Amino acid sequence: MKRIIDNIKEVRAHIPAHVTLVCVSKFQPIEAIRTAYEAGERHFGESRVQELKQKVAALPSDINWHFIGHLQTNKVRDLLKLRPYLIQSVDSERLLQAINDEAAKLGIVQDVLLEVHVAKEDTKTGFTPSELEDVRAKIADFPHIRVKGLMTMATNTEDETEIRRCFAEAAKLSKGGILSMGMSDDYPIAIECGATMVRIGSTIFGARDYSRKIKAVFFDQDGVLFNSMPYHAQAWELAMNENGLPFTKNQTYRNEGRTGASVINEAYRLIHGTEAPQEVIEAVYSAKSAHFIRLTGGQLPERIPGIQDVLHFLHEKGIQCWVVTGSGQRNLINSLNDTFEGVFTGIISAFDVTHGKPDPEPYLKAWERSGFAKAECMVVENAPLGVRAAKAAGLFAAAVNTGILPDSDLWNEKADLVLPNMQALLDWFKDHI
Repeated sequence: MKRIIDNIKEVRAHIPAHVTLVCVSKFQPIEAIRTAYEAGERHFGESRVQELKQKVAALPSDINWHFIGHLQTNKVRDLLKLRPYLIQSVDSERLLQAINDEAAKLGIVQDVLLEVHVAKEDTKTGFTPSELEDVRAKIADFPHIRVKGLMTMATNTEDETEIRRCFAEAAKLSKGGILSMGMSDDYPIAIECGATMVRIGSTIFGARDYSRKIKAVFFDQDGVLFNSMPYHAQAWELAMNENGLPFTKNQTYRNEGRTGASVINEAYRLIHGTEAPQEVIEAVYSAKSAHFIRLTGGQLPERIPGIQDVLHFLHEKGIQCWVVTGSGQRNLINSLNDTFEGVFTGIISAFDVTHGKPDPEPYLKAWERSGFAKAECMVVENAPLGVRAAKAAGLFAAAVNTGILPDSDLWNEKADLVLPNMQALLDWFKDHI
């Protein structure tokens, strides 16, 4: 975090006062962005709508969020609901129309930059200079869009002459307003050529390792592998209430990850101020297990949608997959490898630990058995206490919110990212492995 602050100071020393710095925060963890915010930065750039949604919810409301990535028309509605400060990557008339239509429905006028293509690369998008003039003549047809200027990217080359040519051409096309150009490697040249906004990521946050060296992933079981939490919640509520312990489904989700005895002790302590006698623990847990079997019909709960694709992807990449669960349901534990076609390297359950989650012992045990460095391991959780255990173990924690608790409960436990479903997790793995 100190490195980020020092980097910001260094960058700021080379940027004139009239140039806006956009800190490119895509793929960066919440704490890194918060550090930059506390250092005084207010403009941040993101390239994925879902990632931006998570960060908007977790970070201060006075941040000016810039969308700088390629925007698909089917993502426009979700993006506009987040009220971005500026959409910098408007690269087609079709996208202009989509933004205008969705902005009209929301009763807003959206600020955008037109992306202009001046690089010698077909992979880059944007309006050609001739197309730019055509679309400028049609701007009145989009009353819910306010064009604030242009954005561009130079050719990806070490040839300074070519980079300077790109920026000079964009500057000629500019008609005042914002001219967003220049990134970590070339922003000084962009500023010389007239940039009024620069987008800088790696120079501030450090280079991202997009081929993240993950060698082992530790998966929680309930709510991550199986959609079993609704059954557990109902079973716990019935068993506790039958034994004189008030307990709700919501409390089950908040205690998810603990061993059965720990959950019972928590409930008993709230009423009696002491831990539960062993006979109470046995009675409640026996009742809970019986209710769970009855509610599930003795069958395995259905798998969480998309988890199979996640596991297959990791397995094909040669990455170890482990189960780390507080569960003592032997039928679930014993059937894991059959159910998931033998993808798991090992299983840490309630039978392997003295202290369950939120104690870090389960994840520390999995890490030790994996034989890898902590930086090569990560956790996939769905429960706040599971995230707490993972972070206490010093591991990267991805939370997939498959339950009834708000995302904020997971962010508050210092999750490194919070995702809405397994498809989003799979997309993240594809980006980072």
